[in-house]
Amino acid sequence: MIRKEKFVPGEYYHIYSRTVLNMPEFKNIGNANKLTQTFLLGNSTNSAQAFEYLRNNKDNPDVLEKIIEIAKEGEQLVDILCYVVMYDHYHLLLKELRNNGITDFIRRCNTSIAKYINIKNNRIGPLFESNFKSKHVNSNEYLLHLSTYIHLNPLDFLIGKEWRYHEIKDWQISKNRLLNYPWSSLKFFLNENFENRILSGTEIILDQFNNRKEYEGFLQEWSEIEKIKDIIID
Repeated sequence: MIRKEKFVPGEYYHIYSRTVLNMPEFKNIGNANKLTQTFLLGNSTNSAQAFEYLRNNKDNPDVLEKIIEIAKEGEQLVDILCYVVMYDHYHLLLKELRNNGITDFIRRCNTSIAKYINIKNNRIGPLFESNFKSKHVNSNEYLLHLSTYIHLNPLDFLIGKEWRYHEIKDWQISKNRLLNYPWSSLKFFLNENFENRILSGTEIILDQFNNRKEYEGFLQEWSEIEKIKDIIID
């Protein structure tokens, strides 16, 4: 199927990919960890070499640093500004860096994680719906609000969907549970001392705030105002 969205270098996009039949494959900790690893390794023209080295040296305790080094020797495909892994889908905020960068990146990630899960579960067939969904980020307002939408998503199963109706009763509890959820970029956005090697290009968001605490305030405020209908990809 031909994609309607044409990805343009220098532009930003909301990417969303869901498993077939809403299979909750990423409720499994190992699968969620593996998917975030593919975000790191798949973002390179050298990803095939990195994945191959990982397959052949998976018992080597130093393999992670080596495969990151291999990936960095290639050309980066996209900037990953924000991400979250949910039980049956994931969200990404990406910047296209080169022609076909987003398409190549998603293909590499989805193919790698599908092979991993299929081999582990002794199954065959696709893991994800045939086409990932995308939406062009056409304004700075949308860019900022999309980052908060992505970072708040895990509240769906951490406390419930009240945040979608702007009814969070205790922000501190919600924030702590979000920060304890490891398959999200939020911790980097709230803690300047936290390193996340998956991310790049985040300054276009963070430079609009005086500090991380101010971004947290924006996140909290956003959860209380009616913006979500403009962010969701149908």
